[in-house]
Amino acid sequence: MGWTAALPSGTGGSLPALRVLLAAPRGFCAGVRRAIEAVETALSRHGAPVYVRRAIVHNLTVVRALEAKGAIFVEELDEVPQGAVVIMSAHGIPAVVAAEADRRGLTWFDAICPLVAKVHREVVRHHRSGRHVILIGHRGHPEIVGTIGQLPAGAASVVASAQDVAALSIPGDAPIAYAVQTTYSVDEAAEVIAALTARYADVAAPPRSDICYATTNRQAAIRALAPLADAVIVAGEHFSSNACRLAEVARAAGCASVQLVASAGALDLDALRQAGTVAVTAAASTPEETVDAILARLATRYRLTIEEVGQVAEAAAFKPVRIDYPAISLSGTAASASRALS
Repeated sequence: MGWTAALPSGTGGSLPALRVLLAAPRGFCAGVRRAIEAVETALSRHGAPVYVRRAIVHNLTVVRALEAKGAIFVEELDEVPQGAVVIMSAHGIPAVVAAEADRRGLTWFDAICPLVAKVHREVVRHHRSGRHVILIGHRGHPEIVGTIGQLPAGAASVVASAQDVAALSIPGDAPIAYAVQTTYSVDEAAEVIAALTARYADVAAPPRSDICYATTNRQAAIRALAPLADAVIVAGEHFSSNACRLAEVARAAGCASVQLVASAGALDLDALRQAGTVAVTAAASTPEETVDAILARLATRYRLTIEEVGQVAEAAAFKPVRIDYPAISLSGTAASASRALS
C-alpha cells in the first residue's frame, strides 16, 4: 500500500515529487537479531562489561548502540581480561579461537549464525570423507576465515570467480566438495559452481544452498525493483558483504545510479535530481532506523510517495543463544555447533 511521508512544515507544496519503492524484505535477518540479542542478554545477566570478539554483525550503528550499553569490542582474545564474559560474532570463529578461549578459562558464548554453523559441519564432513574443500566466497571475510579454520592447513581453497577455479592446482580427477559463503551473490556463486562442475568429475554439493534465505530474498527483491527505478539506495556498510552484493545486484539489473550508504548523512541528494523513482533496500545487518532516517532525509527535498513492494514477512527464527550455558571445554566445530544451536 502506498503512503505519503510526513513533510517538513511549510515546505510540502514546493517540493518535487519522488516515488520510493521500498524493498521487502529488507534489513535484519533472524541470525543478526539472534546475535544482537545474545550480547544484550549477556549484559543483562552478567552485567557490563561484556566483551565481543570482532563486530557482532557488520554494522557500526549496531556496534555503537551495544557499546553504549556496556559491550566492549576487541579484535582478539588477548585483549580480554581473565574471568571476563565473551561473545563470539555471528560470522563464526576458527577452531583455534575456541581452543584459546577454553585454554584461558574464559566464559564465552558463540553467537554464530546457525546457517554458518551448518556450513562448518558440512566442510568437516567433506574433509573427513577425503574430499578437498572449495570455499566460494571472499578471501579474508570473517565467515570464510572461520570456515577454513575448522580444517587442517591446506585442506581447503578459496575461490571467488570462474578464473579462480581455472587457476586451481588440484587435479581434475580429485574428489572435491564445495561450500558457499552465506552472504555471497547468488548469481556469482552459480557461475563459480558451473566452472567447478565443468572442470571436476567428482564434485559433492551442499544438500541445499549455503546462501542464506535472507541474502537470497534481499537480492531477489532488489533485482526485481532496480529496473523500475532511476536510482537505488542500499542502506549498509561498505565492509558488509551482503550490503555490497545488494549494490552489485542492483547495478547488474540495469540501474546505473546506485548508492551504498551507511547513514542518511552519507546520502548524495544531488545525484537524485533527475530521478522520478528511487528503490530503497537494506542489508541484513542494517537496522530499520537507518532506512527511516534515509526516508526522512529524502522528505526534506521531495514530496514522497512510498510503496512497499515484495514479500513483507519472513518466518525464519532461530533459538536464542543460551547465555547461561555452563562454561565447559569445547573445541573446533563442536564448540560452534553446541553453543550456537543449544
